[in-house]
Amino acid sequence: MITTFLHNGFAVEDLDKAIGLYKKLGFRVVGRFEKPEPKAHVAQLQSKNVTGIELWQFVDLNHPQVKYIRQHIAVASDDLEKDIEELVKQGCEVVIPITKGVILTYAFIRDPSGNYIEIAKEPGSSK
Repeated sequence: MITTFLHNGFAVEDLDKAIGLYKKLGFRVVGRFEKPEPKAHVAQLQSKNVTGIELWQFVDLNHPQVKYIRQHIAVASDDLEKDIEELVKQGCEVVIPITKGVILTYAFIRDPSGNYIEIAKEPGSSK
């Protein structure tokens, strides 16, 4: 079951400048990491009401996954495989299969309108 909203993801040209802007909008940095594939510098930010955003500065703009990650929403699942299966039955397409990421295990789907959604395994979930 989808349990919670995690974040919106956005591509940025300069991660440090973008962080400065989002700090002025009331966000604070809660994490940073390097993504090996597609190669990117990533910052996780959170607002006072715990709304999350992820800022992605892609190093390899030609990597095929960039188009899925550059603008997406992310939700947590307590049963990743089952939720993906149900979403596919509703007309979604898996564009990045279940992958062990730097922080979470995740998959990306494209909804019937062409929007990208990251479904991430809820931390602590065994499924």
